Amino acid sequence: MRSHQSGHVLLVTMIILLLVASAASLVATHFGFRARLAAQESRRIHLVALTDAAIAESLANLSESSGYDGVPEREFGGGSMASKITSLGDNRRLILATARYRGWDRRVQMRVELQTGGPAVEAWSSLPPAEP
Repeated sequence: MRSHQSGHVLLVTMIILLLVASAASLVATHFGFRARLAAQESRRIHLVALTDAAIAESLANLSESSGYDGVPEREFGGGSMASKITSLGDNRRLILATARYRGWDRRVQMRVELQTGGPAVEAWSSLPPAEP
């Protein structure tokens, strides 16, 4: 009879160990997923900051000179940023700002009108990533 009880104890112990291992695996998977999400959000925030910096520098320089043609690509904030400004005729310009950070990129396009007080934003849009 004792061997019968020890067999039940062993079976219950194995089931409990299986449940604990499954729960530990689920918890580890959950935290791994959250860590990946946090890393992706961090990259996204860096890209937004880099494109914003390229746009801000472009707008500031356009305020000084209507012939300014953009920010040359350079390292900044752990990534890189650049902008290209093209004339749309009259006093309108198109700014294309790009940023790269840890293998990701972001492009933003802004149409502005040059006015006496400085550039006025007419339109802004985020563009799909550039083709490699």
